[in-house]
Amino acid sequence: MPTKPLATRLPRLSSLAPQALALALPLVLALTGGVAPALAFDQNRFEAAQERAALLDQVRNLLADESASVRLAVFEEVMKDDDPVLRSMALEAAFSGDDERLHTAGLRQLLKERDFLAVELIEPMDPSQPQAYTYNIWRELMLTDLSIDTDTDQVSGKFNSANSGGRFTGQLTRGGWRLQLKSGHYNCHLTLSELGGVDLMGSLNCAITGYTVNDDYAGGNRAALPFRIRLS
Repeated sequence: MPTKPLATRLPRLSSLAPQALALALPLVLALTGGVAPALAFDQNRFEAAQERAALLDQVRNLLADESASVRLAVFEEVMKDDDPVLRSMALEAAFSGDDERLHTAGLRQLLKERDFLAVELIEPMDPSQPQAYTYNIWRELMLTDLSIDTDTDQVSGKFNSANSGGRFTGQLTRGGWRLQLKSGHYNCHLTLSELGGVDLMGSLNCAITGYTVNDDYAGGNRAALPFRIRLS
């Protein structure tokens, strides 16, 4: 059975009629004067635009509802829909605010939908030797073949960087994730701890072993670097 349109699955909010469109229409028609019909709405297009604007406003308001249960339920309904604008709006809303349950739901959906994630490591202005060496190894980090078990929230996939690569495993946490990446003499954890709309942030924390700890290489046995993932 086909999924019902999202508008029929959300409660009606009578206060959301877009008055701005109604006020602007006479001005548009007066300015065009019939000379440039392509610039003027016909009645059907105007009504469709009204309905579209009302739906966008309704979803936006429900995603910001005071009730955490309402926010989560609306997010789940939007994700059943194929509308890319609504889905993008819902994901951005999920990664905003301080609702950790919604954060986790958004991350679960993100890992199901994305083929890859580009991780931007941020080199400190005055890095230590371990940080500088680690940045050179792990810069240009990409997570690919993303997979999540929605029953256990276990995450897996592949990773590649400028000078390393392999497979990773990990787990969604409350409002974030913790992924383990091993390559050569590095055992790292990519920990996502901060979500800000279209930016996901955290740190790459690495334990360094073997000859790599020597002064000619990393010059230390630990290094940490902040990272950012930009979704738009």
